[in-house]
Amino acid sequence: MRVTITCEECGERHRLERRVTEPGPIWIICHNCELPLQAVLDGPTAEAALAPPKPSAWTGVVDFSNAV
Repeated sequence: MRVTITCEECGERHRLERRVTEPGPIWIICHNCELPLQAVLDGPTAEAALAPPKPSAWTGVVDFSNAV
């Protein structure tokens, strides 16, 4: 899951490079003005977000599982 935090003081955008596995607060330090920044991740965990996608309309139409 990608997380981008924007500093409200200077407008600097920071992309979080670590894995987030559960909802809750995330703290980083702004690289530009050195203020602490907090983002709160709500909702499902990262594992739930990575769950297999729902089958599409093409599921089963072309099946290469028995191809030689």
